[in-house]
Amino acid sequence: MMKRLLSDRSGNSTVELAIIMPVLVLLTFMAADVAMAFKAKIGLQRGAERAAQMATAGGYSTTSANNYSNLKADAASAAGVSTNNVTITPTLVCDSTAQTTPDYCTATQQMKRYVAINISGTYTPMFAKLAPSSNWSAQGIALTGSASVRLQ
Repeated sequence: MMKRLLSDRSGNSTVELAIIMPVLVLLTFMAADVAMAFKAKIGLQRGAERAAQMATAGGYSTTSANNYSNLKADAASAAGVSTNNVTITPTLVCDSTAQTTPDYCTATQQMKRYVAINISGTYTPMFAKLAPSSNWSAQGIALTGSASVRLQ
């Protein structure tokens, strides 16, 4: 009887599947987690690009010392983050020299006006709660999206 049990191979594939299945499931969830992180990153990038497009279309206001609050609000809305996570940096270049106060160049200088949009956000992985002492469970993974465009 023992010889017959040792030669019986009918349940081998079931045992092999039971051994490898947790590894396959873990790899599948890890791939899904990485995909969701990329989706979050792409959302931030799209928000920055949308604000840059709005700036080139003349949808920016410089009424209160180059505040660009409407670009900031639009970028935050598009990226799904707070306006505190959005940084708008205007730059004025006069004859290849960046100006510290972006006002105007003299009449003889060549003027180039740029605006840079940076959006920051975080992504918390699905399994961060399984490792409560890790850095990911507390603050998540830092993600950024950025775009810059010449306006003039």
